[in-house]
Amino acid sequence: MKKGLSFIVISIVCIVTFIPSSIQISAETIGNVDSKLNDLNKQQQEVNKERDQVGSQVEDTEQKIEENLEEQDSVNKEIDTINAKLNDTQSKITAKQNEITQTNNEIDTTEKEIEVTIEEIATLKEEIEELRERIETREELLKNRLRAIQQNGGEISYLEVIMGAQSFGDFINRATAVTKIMDQDKGIMESHMDDKDDLETKKVSVEEKQVALEEKKEGLVATKASLEQQQQQLSSLKATLDSQKSEKETLMAQLEEEHQHLEKYQISLEEEKEILAAKASSIEKAKQAAQQEKQRLEQLAAEEAKKKAEQEAAGNEGNSGDSGEPAAPSSPSAGKSDFIIPADGRHTSGIGWRWGSYHKGIDIAANSGTPIYATASGVVIDARFHKNSNGSPGYGNRVMILHDVNGTEFTSVYAHMTHYIVGEGQLVTQGQIIGYMGSTGDSTGPHLHFELHKGGWSYTTKYVVNPYSYIK
Repeated sequence: MKKGLSFIVISIVCIVTFIPSSIQISAETIGNVDSKLNDLNKQQQEVNKERDQVGSQVEDTEQKIEENLEEQDSVNKEIDTINAKLNDTQSKITAKQNEITQTNNEIDTTEKEIEVTIEEIATLKEEIEELRERIETREELLKNRLRAIQQNGGEISYLEVIMGAQSFGDFINRATAVTKIMDQDKGIMESHMDDKDDLETKKVSVEEKQVALEEKKEGLVATKASLEQQQQQLSSLKATLDSQKSEKETLMAQLEEEHQHLEKYQISLEEEKEILAAKASSIEKAKQAAQQEKQRLEQLAAEEAKKKAEQEAAGNEGNSGDSGEPAAPSSPSAGKSDFIIPADGRHTSGIGWRWGSYHKGIDIAANSGTPIYATASGVVIDARFHKNSNGSPGYGNRVMILHDVNGTEFTSVYAHMTHYIVGEGQLVTQGQIIGYMGSTGDSTGPHLHFELHKGGWSYTTKYVVNPYSYIK
């Protein structure tokens, strides 16, 4: 800006203050007021343009915040879906693990059964060996009997044996012996056949049992392999879901961080809107004051011209007072320095990074109630209790003053005051008391937090400058 708002306002006030009604009013004096009005109109146009730009930025930021929240909601739903899939997959993995454990138990049981069967086979082999020996003995006996039959022409006549008895007692004995022999032969044959059948049955039974157990074991091993493959697939699916969840959580964290930045930026824009509104109000007041002063000067000029005409008509020239040209209004004293230290006390902290964030000003500590002074002349554009959008403590009682120093606009900020004694739109002079040191807002003890911005104030560090570079 070519000329700052405070300079224009102060100039108007100087015109109002220092032009007495008794002096002659020239066209140049009224022209000065017109020039100031033109400057104010230009200033008003610039402020309105800035307000439109900030308003557009506010709408854009609100849209981005809305889109951010919608995306957060969408990502949250995706995370919920992934969590549901993870829970389902974990349940399936647990179920598969239980099935694998059960299958392992069945395999162990089958292996034990196989071991028992192997022992049974070993015992059966011993029994088979005994049976084989009995069969061989019987076969030898049968062979001997067959040889005896062959030697007797292939026939044995049991009737001849009985009829050859010498007495009745001998007959009975021979009949009994023949019966025993016949029973023995029959028993030998029956035992022989039974042993063979039993041997074959046991052999087949044990072999079938062993085959069945081996097949059962193979089936269980195949089932276990299938279950382990399914479990591996589920574990792979779980790993994929875990990765997706991690990505979504990372995205969610980024969105939340972006949302915080957008909210801070929105706060900054709202602050700028308020400051611009205060500027617009100050300009309007200055325009009204200038217009009133112009009307007053025009009225004074008319009265002066009328009075002079009356005096000339009466031939009483020279008695009308001082006839020289009026002196141009003087400007207020700039003081010894463009900026002064705004409070007495210990300088406890400077500008720059500390505790993970950027400290935008300097801190001056002293007793509560210590006076705080305007660092330079200007107009108050903000005076209120400040807190953050989330309700947490902020600057506390804060005053902001707009200055014009040698054609350059500055904004000074005074925070944490117990109370302030100036209001928006009020003109202040360098060194004037504007409030008193305190510890309101986000503060750990009585001190003044003082910021200096080259240009308009911003929530960010965009216009922040080091006050020590300007205080002489």
